[in-house]
Amino acid sequence: MLAAIKTEIPRKIELKDEQIPTLNEGDLLIKVESCGVCGSDLHAFTHSKGYEFVKKPIILGHEIAGVVVDCFHESDKCWIGKKVIIESMHYCNECDNCKDGRFSICEKNTVIGLHFNGGMAEYVKTKKRFTKSIQNNMELKSAALSEPLAIAVHAVKKAGEIKENQVILVQGPGIIGFFVGLVCLNKGAKVILSGLERDYQTRLAKGEQFGMIPHVADRSELTEKVDILFECSGSTVAVSGGFHQLKKGGKAIFVALYEQTVNLYLTDLVRNEWPIITSYGCDPIDYEEAFHLLVEKQRELDSIISYYSLSQVEMAFNDSLNQKVLKAMLLMHDQTGGMNDE
Repeated sequence: MLAAIKTEIPRKIELKDEQIPTLNEGDLLIKVESCGVCGSDLHAFTHSKGYEFVKKPIILGHEIAGVVVDCFHESDKCWIGKKVIIESMHYCNECDNCKDGRFSICEKNTVIGLHFNGGMAEYVKTKKRFTKSIQNNMELKSAALSEPLAIAVHAVKKAGEIKENQVILVQGPGIIGFFVGLVCLNKGAKVILSGLERDYQTRLAKGEQFGMIPHVADRSELTEKVDILFECSGSTVAVSGGFHQLKKGGKAIFVALYEQTVNLYLTDLVRNEWPIITSYGCDPIDYEEAFHLLVEKQRELDSIISYYSLSQVEMAFNDSLNQKVLKAMLLMHDQTGGMNDE
């Protein structure tokens, strides 16, 4: 099979012929149709701080959709031919957090494509218990969006009930911020999507098409205080700025990961009763709401994706790093090239 191999050299990915994975107990073999390029993939690609655990060489990719083509055990043959996605977070189901249903913070969590080979290849193996069937009316080329959409669903749940006409500020117009805004819009909230001047054409404008209010943070401040802040930018500057936009008693949910230490003046947080709420990854149940939204809006969501063949993997990563696209998606079995729609 053809696979994109992340090498030990920063910003270097090579296409190589690899053996199709050998199956073990509980494994299914997936013929990959699509695999998204995630922010975590970009961090691993550039060898960012906090991603030292990613051992190279490795096949990246944890936003995966495809069709089951083989299984280890005879009893699992019913899976063959099914359209599926793979849960990104592989939890132990035994620790205290898993027993409490908090799978995203499993004590032994691993992530496919970061801890072991992932989906940027023509085939990938995974355990049956991390494989989810998808509806036949969900297109495989965009079904991999269900993973980042599930992360957004998880984050919005952390805010509690989203009330109609609440004002919500989402900082960071990347795919997670975009999806957080979309989930909140779907619940009747007023959503402000904030980014920088350079984000407008490829990111903020996309949010505007879906009904979000674009805000260019480096041009002006907001004129109104917001009920809930979702910090999805990963910018230390944006963190302090976001709190200044928050109403007294409002909520701040941190979804981004940060490469630098963030300094906060905690007295302001105490006096305003601003709780710091964090959200990491997603739980298996979050995919159900993600599937529903994806089917409902998949035609519109196709407009946010830039498709690349596997042979264009380096271009997909560089375009993502340079923020030329909102969401890069690799299509594994179309090697014609020239598929970038931006």
